[in-house]
Amino acid sequence: MGEQPLTIKQAAAVLGMSPWTLRDRVTAGTVPHRRTGKVRGVVFDPEHIEAIKRADSRPALGTPSRAAARTRVPRQRRTAA
Repeated sequence: MGEQPLTIKQAAAVLGMSPWTLRDRVTAGTVPHRRTGKVRGVVFDPEHIEAIKRADSRPALGTPSRAAARTRVPRQRRTAA
């Protein structure tokens, strides 16, 4: 329990994914994390990261990707008839 918390970069390396994918999972709420006093600062408990790695290192289904967010087509507006 005395281990140092992991940064996004370190946790992503342990899980074998990009830091952006891990950020998406944090935003979706699928990865336990703690906020630090820094702006956008997030750290992870090594025990939680190891448990996720053992269970499944793939992103959860339904987790939005940044590419999907950029390619969404806006809805068509209805015109008054």
